[in-house]
Amino acid sequence: MFNSNGKLILLHNNLKEIKKASRYDLLLSPQFYIVKREQLPVKYAFQAKKLAPSILEDLLPNEHGYEYEYVVQKDGDAWLFFAYRPKEIENFVKGCCRIKASQIGNIYFADQLKPVLEKLPIGIDEYYALTLVDGFATIVPRKMLSSEKYAKFTNKLRPNKAIKFKPSSRVGAASEDLSKSAIVASVLLGLLGIAFAVEGVGYSKAIKQNNSKVEELFDKYPQLQSKITRDSIKGKYSKIEKKQRAIREDIDLFSQLSSKNALLNSLELKDNEIIANYSVDSKELKKFKSVASSAKLKVKPSGNRITVEGAIK
Repeated sequence: MFNSNGKLILLHNNLKEIKKASRYDLLLSPQFYIVKREQLPVKYAFQAKKLAPSILEDLLPNEHGYEYEYVVQKDGDAWLFFAYRPKEIENFVKGCCRIKASQIGNIYFADQLKPVLEKLPIGIDEYYALTLVDGFATIVPRKMLSSEKYAKFTNKLRPNKAIKFKPSSRVGAASEDLSKSAIVASVLLGLLGIAFAVEGVGYSKAIKQNNSKVEELFDKYPQLQSKITRDSIKGKYSKIEKKQRAIREDIDLFSQLSSKNALLNSLELKDNEIIANYSVDSKELKKFKSVASSAKLKVKPSGNRITVEGAIK
């Protein structure tokens, strides 16, 4: 959680005037983000975040000039996947309220107010209110609600968990960073080699140092954050390099199967095999099976859900 002294604003399309402040925190209404709830067999947020683009892909309008930023939060036994566009937010607050991107501190999502919305709608203005529809925060006209009471939006409604706002210049720069991916990948593999080579008294210390460096690289280049890299560096130091290389090659095969029409639902790494589950468009089933089979992967179809297994040799 990030501490904040910024003035909290409920961001919605009808926002016009606000009190001046040097720093602002934004609670985004559903007009400024997309959300989806999914149950996935993953334990950590970084694993779930890797799947966010695939899970939200069909819900995101592809507008030129807008890059998406993804956030994942645990929600009981499931995960909430959020996607928002920093540039859209920056353009809106600049136009309506003369707020600069540098003045935005943290952001929150209206769905984080679910405990409040389960009791009362939150008034936005005299015409609209924030309420729950099918379990998700939604803006509706007040005349559609039977409630005679509305919670007032104040700083006291600030959710516990904040997300540091990433300006569009940083999000857009991710595509430029891709050109450096080969260099960074080499560094990651170098760190992996060191982890396997270090022995004796200095083993534990070296591993901690490597973990710190890897985490820094993951923060800067999230597109390189793969399950196999993290598992190799953090949990499988005793495995021989030959086996790790085989695993990475298998992961590459599985990633090549993923596309807009073949979404990766889950990926499980076992001792001697890798198992993945995909949702495949009916028009792509034949091609998908052909590609997987040619890569010597075992295919188990069940309707448009296909399980693919690869042996680790």
